[in-house]
Amino acid sequence: MKILLFIVLFWSGIHFIPDAWVASFVKAHIHISGDGEEAMDSFEMHIIVIKITLCAVEAYLLMKLFYWLKTRRKK
Repeated sequence: MKILLFIVLFWSGIHFIPDAWVASFVKAHIHISGDGEEAMDSFEMHIIVIKITLCAVEAYLLMKLFYWLKTRRKK
């Protein structure tokens, strides 16, 4: 059940974090080297990796919050 909930939270995070927010962060703070198609591939890969990392951390923290709320009520 926990794995399924983690996957659902992770997947919803991927869809609800706008690409424009991550793209503006990458443009402002990360230097992308290369020219043409190579630079665009690197730029897109940075966006994908950052979104996946953010969603994984968000899903993990939400799972911990749900667990904490569930155990707190029993006491």
